[in-house]
Amino acid sequence: MMKALRVEGTLQAIEPIVKFAIQAAKEAGLDDQATFRIRLAVDELITNIIMHGYLEAGRSGDIIISSEIDEEGLKIYLEDYGVSHDPRNTPPPNLDAPLEERPLGGLGIYLALWAIDQFHYEHDRNGNRSVLVLERPCPSKTC
Repeated sequence: MMKALRVEGTLQAIEPIVKFAIQAAKEAGLDDQATFRIRLAVDELITNIIMHGYLEAGRSGDIIISSEIDEEGLKIYLEDYGVSHDPRNTPPPNLDAPLEERPLGGLGIYLALWAIDQFHYEHDRNGNRSVLVLERPCPSKTC
């Protein structure tokens, strides 16, 4: 069964979207560590969608978050109508450089994509769709 929440793409939407993701993780039976990982990823991605895809671009529109739980784990879908951007195209930060020499930006996306097991992105004339996947841990050594 799929659950969904539709909110206006504003900064006020971050909290209910993150709460939705946390609840989905609980319903999927994920542990605290996995719940934190999905929270981190959703928070960072949704903040970028709102800031860069809507506000900085002078656009407005809704964001839809939905979740799906199956035998493999939890899938979170983020759909928006802002500027298209595949987060996988964000260059990774140079973590070896001194802090004062690092450019701003990119660390949050890096952490978000690191935190989840799979990430998929699609863009078409209808908007953007990001799919975040957290797999359930293998219950036995036969997996």
